[in-house]
Amino acid sequence: MTPTSSVADTRREINPANEVATSLACDTSALPALPCGWIVREYAFGNQKLKLTVPDRPDALLEDPEVLAANDRDDYMPYWAYLWPAAIHMSKAVMQADWPEGTRVLELGCGVGLVGVAARAIGCRVTMTDYDAKSVAVAQHNARLNGFDDVEASELDWRTPPSTTYPVILGCDLLYEQRNLQPILELLEVMLEPGGICWLADGGRNVAHQFWYLARERGYAVTMRDTEGREIMTPGFHYQLFELRRPART
Repeated sequence: MTPTSSVADTRREINPANEVATSLACDTSALPALPCGWIVREYAFGNQKLKLTVPDRPDALLEDPEVLAANDRDDYMPYWAYLWPAAIHMSKAVMQADWPEGTRVLELGCGVGLVGVAARAIGCRVTMTDYDAKSVAVAQHNARLNGFDDVEASELDWRTPPSTTYPVILGCDLLYEQRNLQPILELLEVMLEPGGICWLADGGRNVAHQFWYLARERGYAVTMRDTEGREIMTPGFHYQLFELRRPART
């Protein structure tokens, strides 16, 4: 698989973020140097505005020698660098969630951190994680950019999850490859508290359909919702928010 072919979903999907965002000035000197540089944008969620530092022209990373070498070693792709379309819809849903203030939230595959920052904006205690160290750095930077100095961020390999548990786990655009499905479900077995919920948002990829069946087979109660929060009965080729509820211990 080449870097160019594996970002087909990126070019196929329309990213609404670039159409509604306002560019801002911000100090990015503490962030890793990128061949494409950084840009800061602002996104409105009702009366709430969030600022986000993102790579400018992230496709340029696909020709970066460091990325090409990592792709040869471990099929690595800089997915973290894209603000995926589903992240906007999921952040809106998170901003409307009724979780009690102080709820402990884990974000998987945080990318540039929009969903995690949205969770912190409603008063949650957030830990953002990603496999990529650059993602962890920019996600925590974005939390601080919005005035949230207490957001934790760390690297996390889904294949070796720690034993720390959370009542809420979030992830956006993680269900894009078959090989990700079982590791995500295994991680939830370790890190999702009994009675906890997991929200996973997807833009409508083929692989996500399989996840719906696999999660149900493991005993999760699975509900799917659209961009307006309405329940969907079956997965499709559109944005969908999977809500997995883990049974409480008896």
